[in-house]
Amino acid sequence: MFRSVRGLGVAFCVLVALTALMDVVLAGWVWRVHGVLQDFVDGRIGEAEFDRALAVTDVLDLGAAAAYLAAGVVFVVWLWNVRSNADLVAPDAHHLAKRWAIWGWLPVINFWFPRRVVVDVWQVSLPRHELGRGRAEVNWWWGLFIAYLVMDRIADRMLARSTNVGEFANGRTMLVVVAVLSVAAAALSVNVVRRITAWQSVPGFVTPEEIVSPSSVGPAPVDVPAPPAPPTAPPAHDPRWERPE
Repeated sequence: MFRSVRGLGVAFCVLVALTALMDVVLAGWVWRVHGVLQDFVDGRIGEAEFDRALAVTDVLDLGAAAAYLAAGVVFVVWLWNVRSNADLVAPDAHHLAKRWAIWGWLPVINFWFPRRVVVDVWQVSLPRHELGRGRAEVNWWWGLFIAYLVMDRIADRMLARSTNVGEFANGRTMLVVVAVLSVAAAALSVNVVRRITAWQSVPGFVTPEEIVSPSSVGPAPVDVPAPPAPPTAPPAHDPRWERPE
């Protein structure tokens, strides 16, 4: 059965934009915390003010994680639905079984399985007038997303293990790089999700356009010739059919 994905597509776009915004805000705040740390080391502020800056950092970090998790859940549900729709059109055009739209996010295999699922759905969903379109948009999105994940992990470790102002400054700079990657990956993911959603939402995606009515309500009426009427036998006692003597 065909599943509408418009609502999920809109929800993901909003959540991934919020995730990127939170990453930018967090990077900007950590940049400010570096100055607070320097003032604390130099004795210009007290420990209480420094602790307040760290508490705000923890809140922002939690908000960014929550937005990322929500966007991830919505994306997985969206991916499952668009894969289900693609199966209605070309069930044999996929390299991986549908279950990998969910299980493909397990550690290690999550570096390439989700991309494979999205690429297959992309290819199946392409409309006729765009059949020559490549998969570069998907590849760029996936490459930036993987870079974002790796750099985010590195930045977190650098900040957590910093023991002086200089090491914290290095982690702060890395977090700015993460924010840039987050914005770029979010923009490209919105592009991929919106395109696939739009392609699967046009009339005729599952049913060929030639037999779908313009109103998208259902099959267009077709004039079928009526079968010929069977011959009628003459009445048994009608004098008009009796042979003259």
